[in-house]
Amino acid sequence: MIVKTSLKVIAVILITIASYAGAVQYWAWKWETPSKALPAGHLTFNESFSEEASGNLWAESAQVKMTELATQLQSVSMSGAMTVDGNLAWVGSVGLARVEPLEEATATTQYRIGSVSKALTAVAMMRMVEEGLLDLDVPIQTYLPDYPQHDADITLRQLASHMSGIRHYGFDIRRFPPTDSVSNEHYVDAIAALEQFKGDDLLFTPGQGFNYSTHGYTLLSAVMQAAGGKRFEALVADLVTQPLGTTSTQAESELQSTKLLAGFYSSDGGLYGETPEQNLSNKVAGGGFVSTPMDLVKLGRALLSEQLLKPESFTEMTTVQPMYDGSENQQGYALGWRHYETRHILDEDNQVDVIHHGGRSFGADTFLLLVPEYNIAVAITTNGQSEESRGEIQMLAYELAGMVIRERMAGD
Repeated sequence: MIVKTSLKVIAVILITIASYAGAVQYWAWKWETPSKALPAGHLTFNESFSEEASGNLWAESAQVKMTELATQLQSVSMSGAMTVDGNLAWVGSVGLARVEPLEEATATTQYRIGSVSKALTAVAMMRMVEEGLLDLDVPIQTYLPDYPQHDADITLRQLASHMSGIRHYGFDIRRFPPTDSVSNEHYVDAIAALEQFKGDDLLFTPGQGFNYSTHGYTLLSAVMQAAGGKRFEALVADLVTQPLGTTSTQAESELQSTKLLAGFYSSDGGLYGETPEQNLSNKVAGGGFVSTPMDLVKLGRALLSEQLLKPESFTEMTTVQPMYDGSENQQGYALGWRHYETRHILDEDNQVDVIHHGGRSFGADTFLLLVPEYNIAVAITTNGQSEESRGEIQMLAYELAGMVIRERMAGD
């Protein structure tokens, strides 16, 4: 009798686990596998402009190259912008902001920017440092005394450079889907969102390792909120977006209207699928903002022209943070930005110094590139996420920057 009962219990457990695993697999398959045909000729919808006559040729070439990539990937839409020497040299879009009902993408269409939010957060953080509201190297309990104390102190510099030991997204069988990368729970502010991880152990002693962590940026934003005396989203508006006039850059969970917000899709071979509903209030600072490429390059332009941060602040923000042994971390990560030299812009014999961040959110990919030596900023976004889209839009940004640099080199 005992054996039979035990076998029944084991069978129930196995069936439950199998059912749960099957449900998770079906959920992932459903949104990752496009099944509806995109409207014929959807990539014939396009617009492009430049504020400067001198940028017209760049604008034309950039629009052609972006349309070619969107056609190659069969993206739902793609949008981009570029500044050169402080001038808005190109803004363009191609495809559909939404498929049903059909709505063309334009320069004002808002896209999820994913982890490019981290770069935006870092800029606001450095503004607070300049104003004396934050010190990057004191324990976070200086500003947020109620946060659990670990054996070693965590600093803002460690949070911003992913060296704090705070975990990234995790697996939790108590929820469905079993990952905190997806959430439909609304958190009233950054401090409330700490509930997701604040009771968890650190992965390593702060400063003794590197682990990319969106949750680390949620903690960073909670500290900023406590130090600034107002909600994190309001701090970003006060310190960054309002001074620049980049008001299309907002936390998605704070939008009063979604009229300009793109729909977000998986796409492959002319097919598309809708991605699951999300509430990004669980990760605003690290992945919850929406923006336009035009807003993003205006941010880049302001940083390169020293309009937003003092030169020493920009340098500190974009200096790759060393590991405990003095070596560079494996991602060339600074404070909210990656910084290194690449051969992808010109050729194997010519490396170009770049500062950038990419972002992936459900149904969207974004890439923001700064090329300080040549005073160029490029941003590319798409709302048709595929296996290739993330890397390909990065390479497109590199190609557009290279187009400008080569023209200059030829004229010298």
